[in-house]
Amino acid sequence: MTELVPVFKDLQFYSSPDTQIPRYRHLVETFSKEFGEKPLFISRSPGRVNLIGDHIDYCYFSVLPMAIEYDVIEAINTTESSTPRISLVNTDSNFKPEVLDLPTDGSVIKVDASHNTWGNYYRCSLIVAHEFILEKYPELLGGRPLKSLNVVVDGTVPSGGGLSSSAAICVASTLGILRANGVKQISKQDLTRITVVSEHYVGVNTGGMDQCASVYGEKNKVLFIEFKPKLQATPFEIPPTKPALSFLITNTLVQANKKDSAPVNYNLRVVEVAVGAEILARINGLQLPQDSNLNTGTLRGFMDAYFTEKLNQPAWDGRNIESGISRLTELSLKVEEWFTDSEKVGFSTEEAAARLGVSVEDFTKRFLSLFPVRYSKLKVYQRTKHVFTESLRVLQVLKLLSDPKRNPDTFLSQFGDIMNSSQDSLRDLFNNSRVECDELNDVARANGSIGSRITGAGFGGSLVHLTTEDKLEGLISALTEKYYKKHFPHITEEELAEAVVVTKPATGSCIVEGPI
Repeated sequence: MTELVPVFKDLQFYSSPDTQIPRYRHLVETFSKEFGEKPLFISRSPGRVNLIGDHIDYCYFSVLPMAIEYDVIEAINTTESSTPRISLVNTDSNFKPEVLDLPTDGSVIKVDASHNTWGNYYRCSLIVAHEFILEKYPELLGGRPLKSLNVVVDGTVPSGGGLSSSAAICVASTLGILRANGVKQISKQDLTRITVVSEHYVGVNTGGMDQCASVYGEKNKVLFIEFKPKLQATPFEIPPTKPALSFLITNTLVQANKKDSAPVNYNLRVVEVAVGAEILARINGLQLPQDSNLNTGTLRGFMDAYFTEKLNQPAWDGRNIESGISRLTELSLKVEEWFTDSEKVGFSTEEAAARLGVSVEDFTKRFLSLFPVRYSKLKVYQRTKHVFTESLRVLQVLKLLSDPKRNPDTFLSQFGDIMNSSQDSLRDLFNNSRVECDELNDVARANGSIGSRITGAGFGGSLVHLTTEDKLEGLISALTEKYYKKHFPHITEEELAEAVVVTKPATGSCIVEGPI
């Protein structure tokens, strides 16, 4: 049976429900003050922290995140309006109220990506929700526009903190729009499928990890998210340890604006790994499925073709851990042979086109026209190496989590070593670690962290640390004195509490109804 997005009558899905009650009541009070009535329901979706497997989801390799209790909640009601529109209010005064006019002819709204406001993320949600209704439930609209809505948004996921604030608002908004327009039940699979592409409409070429983790999150469980042969999330219990394991999230307070920096950061990495897949395919005489966000091959597609077509081995189902570890280990070594020393420095556009046997015009049209990018050299070898080794690390952690014979005395140190190795790769091969990230990482490792790494897109944002409860107090104290008070001497206790947070795996997307 397909798992549906749950509907709750209270807040018991939080680990500490009582602490959330004032926030929800403030949201409802703000809605009543703004619109003169109470909301019909509250739509909610959390942020996520990725424990291992960054920048490999858009290559279709599996990842291992967990939803967190930082989330976006939206109070929603339908309203009558002579002109169909969405009235958006945010409880954070830094985000000004917006009114989004809907096309009167019932067509799908468009996004002007050059006009960058927080309301654009809601427009993205309107697009995917509207298209889903037209696909599955056209009778709900009958050619009419979407319903006019009043919406108040409250978010605790730090913007630009690397914890997927954009995915949280897109998923929460999509879920709320669907419910307000008559879609009372939606499967987690469908909600993930339609929101995976939502941020593409603001020019950010995301994969699917953030949305999937936000939708499928479960209390006290991490998620093994697969993209091939199909999108699915399998929860795994974190084994008990002595002392008890803890995850600490620290925000560098260096904002990673994924939208504004995308041409030189996020989008460029997507292009580089796509070029890497096509170069490796040409070296090995393989044709790849053109199923990436750029309509090119992917590194997962190359891996599958290399072992089945070139080496005549059985197809990998993505779940045989030992087989996956063996194949990714081999590819990580082969990459060293497949790129020459000069190519390891980087490719100009002309050099990359020549390596693929196409004209510069064709290369530009194929790789550089869909999303904006800027570069002097394409670091194809480095990004390809990272993707293979990072995908290997995901399976190594999964092996630790699923092995009933694991050694409890070495479990934490093994997990921490893999996280540290991931951070080294993100810094040296993927180049999405800034000096502030490196400094925070070094302080943590020297003061009680067993494993520390950037989580999410990087280029600033947050780090996740693996530690134990007995070391938490000393770790937080060291981070406070040696990083936060050093760089932000006037930081308040409230700001520190928001920047340094102990977290647990949390419940995913849901609807909340009834009195709070």
